[in-house]
Order: sequence, then structure tokens, then C-alpha cells
Amino acid sequence: MKKELALDKFIRNLIDKYLFEIAVGLLILISVFIRFKLAPNTELSPDYDFYYREWVEFYRQNGIIKGLSNAPGDYYVPFNVIYALSSLFPCEAWVPLSIVPGICELISAFFIYKIFYLLTGKKRCSVFIGVMTLYLPFVIFDGALWKQVDAVYTCFLVISIYKLLKQQYRASIVWYSVAFAFKLQSILFLPLYLIIYITGGFNGPADEEKELSERSAFSILEFLWIPVVYLIAGLPEVLAKHGLRATYFAYLEQTGELDSEGYGMVSFFPNIYNWGFDDHYKLLSTAAVMVLAAVLVVIAVFCYRFRERIDRNLVLYLAIWTSWTCVILLPGMHERYDYAMLILLTPFAIMVRKKIMPFMVVANICSLIVYGITLFGAKIIDISYISVFYVASYLFVTADIIGLLNGGNERSEA
Repeated sequence: MKKELALDKFIRNLIDKYLFEIAVGLLILISVFIRFKLAPNTELSPDYDFYYREWVEFYRQNGIIKGLSNAPGDYYVPFNVIYALSSLFPCEAWVPLSIVPGICELISAFFIYKIFYLLTGKKRCSVFIGVMTLYLPFVIFDGALWKQVDAVYTCFLVISIYKLLKQQYRASIVWYSVAFAFKLQSILFLPLYLIIYITGGFNGPADEEKELSERSAFSILEFLWIPVVYLIAGLPEVLAKHGLRATYFAYLEQTGELDSEGYGMVSFFPNIYNWGFDDHYKLLSTAAVMVLAAVLVVIAVFCYRFRERIDRNLVLYLAIWTSWTCVILLPGMHERYDYAMLILLTPFAIMVRKKIMPFMVVANICSLIVYGITLFGAKIIDISYISVFYVASYLFVTADIIGLLNGGNERSEA
């Protein structure tokens, strides 16, 4: 038998001891390489040439202070600061605008690992599932190809959910407030916090049980962090003399664009408004918001009625379900607005609630088809048909979580 070389022996020992760590490292590097290859393409993005590149060029021509005083676009201040800082780099605008979401995707992956390690105690599976979120098509396409920034506010949302599951309510609300200051779509998760407040917290694991008074230490005053952080986030433009109204009313102006720019009831998002209701925004938009409010009230009452059954797993399930409810019923939803919901639903179905895996897969396929339509022009299926499958998946998940809350005997773990 031939003697094994010392180098080969060293490599084999390294593989024996650290195969999992090596695999994780390689998977992360491959995900970075995929983004590196896709990022230079700016032709597929429907927004890069008309908005993002122009905004960066605006700051290059005017400087950061003058640029912020006349901030272009309709984003709130934190994103305008990102575009302003991107103008400082001597490269094409797509470079920093691809790096920023890429970094936030990695942060989200890390905290998804922490969330599912907290829920399941399975460290390696949780690490793997966190890394796998880097390979979800909508995650890759949104940042690398579209140059969108959904990954930025989502990473703060994921951190806030992790802190919430740890029952660190103040920290959770503060991180949520940061997410809200970055993007209005964070409001899709606000119903979760209201429900948790109304129910007086939730049940922790048996080895972490606390007195009811301690578990209920989620004061309504914590919600004041949302306007406080929002006001602080606007200071760069206020100090640059952009004006109080122009700065702090940014979100109000964004909601007005749904009508003024002709988006209608829905914009390439597979919800119920694709079934013949899209062109009736003025007639239906207010009613749609009121219907959502009524549904959320019913959800809150239902959760309060069965509050003793809410544990960590159900808190995360409620986060997914309530935000999914919002995108199904709210008017003016765009193709990317379920980004945060899907990035939580996917690992949750795999790690915790395997029963809903088929519906998670359908939701991801619907998302992939929609990105194919908006980025690649691949109109192989009409959006109204996609909506049937997407809404059906939501309804099955709705039935499942209602059964969990109402049944009591079936645990929320797989």
C-alpha cells in the first residue's frame, strides 16, 4: 500500500474535522460570485437608468449637502443618504448600489440562522437554512439585477423579529423603527406588534418561563420609538434645509403616488385585485384599506381569545401570516412587497412547519414568475392566473394557523 502524502493527509483531516464549515464558506462565496456576475447588468432593471443612476449622478454634481437640500426621488432620508454616499465612490453607480443590498442579505441570513436556532436548537440546520436564503431567486434578482433596496429594510425587520422572539420588546421595537425609517413597507409587520401587545406577550420555553407581569412588560409607550426614530432619521435633510414638510411627509406623498402615477389597485403583484379590479383605484382603495382593518381586528380578537397558545413558533407564524394578509388585501402592492414575508416563510416551512411546504413552494414559484415578467419580459402566464395560486396558498396557510390557534392539541412544531 502506497504511503499517503503529508499534504493529502492534512487535507483529508481538514475535511473530516471541518467539512460543514468548509461547505458553508463555499456556499457563501458562491452566492457572492453569483451576485458579482449579475450586478454589472443594468439593462434588465426597470428603475436603474431612470431613477437610481440619475439620483447618484445628481449628488455627484451637487454634492451631498446641496443634494440633500433638494433630494430627488421619493424615498425617505436614510435611502437618500445611501445614494448620496454612493456618489463619493469613483465607479459606476451600480457598484455601491449592488454591494449595499448584498451586505444586508448576508446580515439577514445570519439573523435567520439565529431565529431558527432559537426555535429549534438545531445549529447546523439553522446555519444551512440561513445560507440557503441567499439563493432564493427573489433575493438574488431584487438586489443584484434590479438594484432595489428591499434587502436593506428587511435585514432590520429580521433583527427586530429575532429580538421579539427573545422577548426583548424595546430592542425589537427600536430595530423595527429603523426598518420603518428606511421603507414604508415595514408597516406590513406593524399588526404583529399590535397583536403581541394586545395579547400581553407570549409564552417562552419551559426553561425560560417568567412571571406574567414580567412577560407583559411590553408597554404601549414602546411604540413611541417609531416616530422618534423616524424624526431622527430625517435630520440629515432637515439640517441641509430641505424643509420639514418636504422631509417628514415623504411617506404621505408615496401613498399619493398610487393614484397620481396610475398604478391602480395592484402593480404586478399576484393578489386579488388582478381579477378585474385593477382599474378601479378611486372607487375601491379606501374600501380595501377598511376591509384589511376589519380583518386585522378579527385576527387580533382571535389571537387574544387563544393567547395562552401563542409561543415563539406561533409568533413567527403570525408575523408571516399578518404581513401576507396585508399584501393580499392592500391596494397599490408592487411585485416586491412580499420580500420580507417570503424570506421568513421559506425557512419557517422547512424548519418548523413542514405541513405548509407545498404552499411555500407555490408562493416562491409565483414570485419567480413575477420577477420573470418584470425583469426578463417573460410573459408566459397571465398575472391573474398566477394570483389564483398565490391567493390559494395564502388561504391554505390561513386555515392552518387558525387551526393551530383554535385546536390547541397540535403543536406548532413540525
